[in-house]
Amino acid sequence: MNRLILLPGFSTAEKVTDISGRGVGMDVVKQAVEKLRGKMDIQSAEGKGTTFVTGFPLTMAIIDGMIVKVGNERYILPTVAIRQLIRPDRTAYNCIVGEAETINVMGRLLPLVRLHRLFDIEPVHANPWEATLVVMEGEKRSKCLLVDEILGKEEVVIKNLGESLKRIKGVSGGAILGDGNVGLILDPEGLFEMAEAN
Repeated sequence: MNRLILLPGFSTAEKVTDISGRGVGMDVVKQAVEKLRGKMDIQSAEGKGTTFVTGFPLTMAIIDGMIVKVGNERYILPTVAIRQLIRPDRTAYNCIVGEAETINVMGRLLPLVRLHRLFDIEPVHANPWEATLVVMEGEKRSKCLLVDEILGKEEVVIKNLGESLKRIKGVSGGAILGDGNVGLILDPEGLFEMAEAN
């Protein structure tokens, strides 16, 4: 009987107006919970009230990700850490011999991180002025990640990599992309640490 409230169009309003009493609400909540593979339970006691309990899989989280391509590999960068995407002029690139590479981004010199070197991949573009740079922010610092191509933005479900792979630095999980392929979700802070150790 409690689950009647989850049916489309169900309403307890005595009068229907332009803004209320149309029975749209709990059925939409139910659909959203089921879409996330969750469950909803309703506990009701007459004269005391109703409690709605929802449960979701512990291993599931959804993030907005920017899908990038490096060589033939695809990676997912969390959009919350992305500040901007740029294709720099050749003059914005600086190389301090034996030290580091930097890019001038609006007057700030930011370190350049070459993802292809961190993951030992053959890139399409080695020169920053031919590639795309993703300005990413970590806890207290920003860096430019060099990628070959931006493929788009997608909401992805984070999948655990399992015990044997979960300690890989710079990688926080995996995701099955819209086309069925798997992409690794990169951790900006871990990438920064990897770049600084090299």
